[in-house]
Amino acid sequence: MKLLHCGDLHLDSALRANLEGEKKKQRKSELLSTFVKMAEYAAEHGAEVMLIAGDLFDGKVVTKRTQNVVKETILRFSCVDFLYLKGNHDTESFLDVWEERPDNLKLFGEDWTYYRYGDVVIAGAELSEGNRAGLYDSLLLNRNDCNIVMLHGQTEKYVSADKTETVALGALKNKNIDYLALGHIHSYKYEPLDSRGVYCYCGCPEGRGFDECGEKGFVWLEAEEGKITHTFVPFACRTVHEVFPDISGAETTIAVEQKVKEALLRIPESDLVKVSLTGKVGLSSERDLQYLATRFENGYYAFKINDKEVGIAIRPEEYENDISLRGEFIRTVMAGNYTEEEKRMLLELGIRALNGEEAESCF
Repeated sequence: MKLLHCGDLHLDSALRANLEGEKKKQRKSELLSTFVKMAEYAAEHGAEVMLIAGDLFDGKVVTKRTQNVVKETILRFSCVDFLYLKGNHDTESFLDVWEERPDNLKLFGEDWTYYRYGDVVIAGAELSEGNRAGLYDSLLLNRNDCNIVMLHGQTEKYVSADKTETVALGALKNKNIDYLALGHIHSYKYEPLDSRGVYCYCGCPEGRGFDECGEKGFVWLEAEEGKITHTFVPFACRTVHEVFPDISGAETTIAVEQKVKEALLRIPESDLVKVSLTGKVGLSSERDLQYLATRFENGYYAFKINDKEVGIAIRPEEYENDISLRGEFIRTVMAGNYTEEEKRMLLELGIRALNGEEAESCF
């Protein structure tokens, strides 16, 4: 038996943080298109089930257009069962588009729901404050079956700003689980659950912002003779990258530009890129971030650059006996109770001001 495990599509995301205008509209359409393409992939490769482990949508407001595309996709691929477990971002309104729910759209509630496919059993439940106490004790799985469990939430290892329930991995050990299909964390990750099974976050199929870097896709499962094998399949139409050029020794904007070029050599122009400069530079160094952004932003789908991690290469002992205003300023800053980032900004601001340059140019 073949299955596709996906989640966290966040369809109809606002995408306000990194994109504007037509690109924002296009990217929203790409997220929706990826859902359709995954369904096509599942059908073409013989999957009987597509597991959607939560956050199919991004919030309460879902456009009729998006709802209809999802609906028509599910109806189109009647050979695939869509097992949809709602996450903390999902909305009930999606179900309003159905006059009669088709047999291949299968849902879960706050109690365990079980779906059987021969010797493969898929169990799932939507975590809530009301069921967290007794849910795990009520999970009943036969050790002779090949058992998949679906949940949406963070593990004890993760901290989230969202009001998201916690998946208690310890309470799921020794429950005859072969594969724990999880949603909520947006990066692919799998680890052993116990001596029998593993738990796996499929990640999101498309990175939406610069906090979702790296390869994105879904997990392909094959169950045979009581065993489950799983493979991560990269599937995103665009990848989000963050690169960290070390600009130590690059004392001019043009020198920094060359370092950035080298870091971007293998990144396709169709992707989204964040450049986070690192290293330490001299007090007299200069780099114009606005210029650098202008130089590179047209070469990529989205581009950002920052120098928050760049430090000042300075030896305080060199200024111990410097009786100039510059020396006094440097000693005061270095002795102050500031973070390295604050010291860098203060020194850069002050030195540029002392040199008669525009003070705001260092930000």
